[in-house]
Amino acid sequence: MNNFMKLFAMFLFIQTQIALSQQNLIQQLCQKNRYEPLCVATLNLDPRSKTSDLQGLASISIDATTKKTNETLTYLISALERTGGNRTAFEEYGTCVDQDYGASIDRYLPAALANQKAKKYSSAIANLQDVMGASGDCENQFAGSCPLPVSQRNKVVHDIADMTTDIIKTFV
Repeated sequence: MNNFMKLFAMFLFIQTQIALSQQNLIQQLCQKNRYEPLCVATLNLDPRSKTSDLQGLASISIDATTKKTNETLTYLISALERTGGNRTAFEEYGTCVDQDYGASIDRYLPAALANQKAKKYSSAIANLQDVMGASGDCENQFAGSCPLPVSQRNKVVHDIADMTTDIIKTFV
């Protein structure tokens, strides 16, 4: 075997070991999470997870939470525009947009990421709990008759924020 082939074989072996150890890190982290399947799927979906340490995985999780929150906010804005002047619907959707999801995107999630990077984990957890509270507050705007698509989206945001909270709790 020539030197090039030996180097190539060694490179493949090292890459395989790195990939396996990274997958093991995600498995170990998510094994402690109440949302284990969601945790594994979320972290594996992001290509950055292949080279991230625990701090990086926490940042990826906050980014994923931000993405899902943004998707829900976009949906709510679209639903708000379709209310057709119905005052009650306008108030329900409007409150979800302005006070709940708007605050999550503008304040809570950027603060959670900044606090996580600054290793202020208790503050990051509190920020994420605010996101979970916002999804619940949005649900409550509809006085027990929340439309199913909104209710499902609120649950997705709640669960991914709660999953992220579990990840950050590993640092506390």
